[in-house]
Amino acid sequence: TQEREKAIFHESLQWLADKYGADRIVTASIHRDESTPHLSAFVVPLTQDKRLSAKEFIGSRDKMRADQTSYAACVANLGLERGIEGSMANHQRIQQHYAAVQQGMESSVTLLPSSVEPRVLEKATLLERVRGRGDLVEDAEMIAKRVTKDLNKGFAGTVAKASESVESERKAREARNTAKGLRKRLETFEGSFRGLTKDQIASVLKMASELQQENAMAKEQSKRKSKTVTKGKGLTL
Repeated sequence: TQEREKAIFHESLQWLADKYGADRIVTASIHRDESTPHLSAFVVPLTQDKRLSAKEFIGSRDKMRADQTSYAACVANLGLERGIEGSMANHQRIQQHYAAVQQGMESSVTLLPSSVEPRVLEKATLLERVRGRGDLVEDAEMIAKRVTKDLNKGFAGTVAKASESVESERKAREARNTAKGLRKRLETFEGSFRGLTKDQIASVLKMASELQQENAMAKEQSKRKSKTVTKGKGLTL
């Protein structure tokens, strides 16, 4: 659902803020132009002593594994589960799928160190240089948006095809779970009326309907009473 999706993105941003600091998040974007919506973010890996060091945050397998574990804990209440830690499982079917998806496709984007360097937007004139003004260059947010756009454009085809398979599997799993739940509810419903005649079943259903209406009316009256009490409150000196 959209509510669950928003909650996942919110918790993901909070996880990034807790790890790097909220003021270290340059930009975060939600992409809904593909089969599976996803979040991309650019953060500044600034240490406590003000050093730029990506290595200190994600410089080893242990640190990345710890990130996966802590992130899984952050979104566990939303139904997401972490994979088996350190698993060496080999899912042949998925490998074959990705091989088919990527066959004949090559990445059109290569991320070089120069790709994240600020680009000149406007060169300073000679007079401006004499006055001490330099070239106008990209800021961190501009760089992040440019790199994100290039990466998404370059890998759009591959990611879209891979996402289709993932989305199909997710929908199939949800359909199976829904059918299972409906089957259990039907069994419970049938069990409640087992042994009753048609007239008795009709009588029970009618009584249930009347009770539901009474409960709805009582709930509405309670809401109105609560609003009346709230409006009636005043300031006594």
